[in-house]
Amino acid sequence: MSEPVIRTEGLVKEFPVASKTLGEPRKVLHAVTNVSLSVPKGGIFGIVGESGCGKSTLGRCLLRLETITKGSVFFQGRDITNLSGKDLLPLRKNMQMIFQNPYGSFDPKQKIGAALTEVAAVHKMDAAQAQEKIHNLLEQINLPQDALNRIPSEMSGGQLQRLAIARALLLDPAFIVADEPVSALDVSVQAQILNLLMDLRETFSLTMLFISHEMTVVRHLCDQVAVMYLGTVVEQADSEELFRNLLHPYTQSLMSAIPTLDPDHKKQRIVLQGDIPSAIDLPKGCPFADRCPQCQTQCKESRPPLRDVGGGHLVACHLV
Repeated sequence: MSEPVIRTEGLVKEFPVASKTLGEPRKVLHAVTNVSLSVPKGGIFGIVGESGCGKSTLGRCLLRLETITKGSVFFQGRDITNLSGKDLLPLRKNMQMIFQNPYGSFDPKQKIGAALTEVAAVHKMDAAQAQEKIHNLLEQINLPQDALNRIPSEMSGGQLQRLAIARALLLDPAFIVADEPVSALDVSVQAQILNLLMDLRETFSLTMLFISHEMTVVRHLCDQVAVMYLGTVVEQADSEELFRNLLHPYTQSLMSAIPTLDPDHKKQRIVLQGDIPSAIDLPKGCPFADRCPQCQTQCKESRPPLRDVGGGHLVACHLV
């Protein structure tokens, strides 16, 4: 088996929390806790979960846009966990990100052509080669060449997200983090962007971490899926296996929330009770225990490890 493009070992990210009173012990917010994953070349790895579960922070840690509290990140076999900004700069060409809000990821006063050219110039790409690549990418994302002369406010959200994808592909990166790239778009536009990503995956052999809160989206696009809750992975498997055999109660509740188009199909909705625990004062046992409809005594007393229950299907639940 070939070396994965990127992998993590026991990744932890904590943010310090300011004390409210003088002399109060320092507290931290546990954004990501003990996450280990690997993304093979040409694969799309999906991260799914509710807002605030740590998905975006995990993606930023993989690209080293955040410092890492504990654990390790390996990119193309190289440990990049503790690299400084200067040492990371040569790697930026091979590690790109597509952000959630297309309007916020472009300079509102800069023309699109200048924004794309600037990326090439920063990474010392030949000017003529860069212009040729930009024009080819516009064709592949189905936008006219005159889009280069427009500013972001003259473009729709879907067009800007296409351009954000083109910008990420301009440098032929080995790895892309797509942080909820369709969640800010209309449903019809979402389908267009997802189909575009599928087409570009074949053309460029994309290796991607795809972050989303929609189960149907990751099912359509991803080869492997990890479900996150309160900073931890609670279930992980190949996409086909995961959706065929939902094991964790949290994953089951996420799937039950998806509406069905068949009026004759009666679907049992799993409505979760209670609130998500604080990421500052983590519970002693399973983080999902207080909301789990199947919770038992052991669930509140000890945290279940993420273990393989067969065929590479990982789940963190005492009851499985």
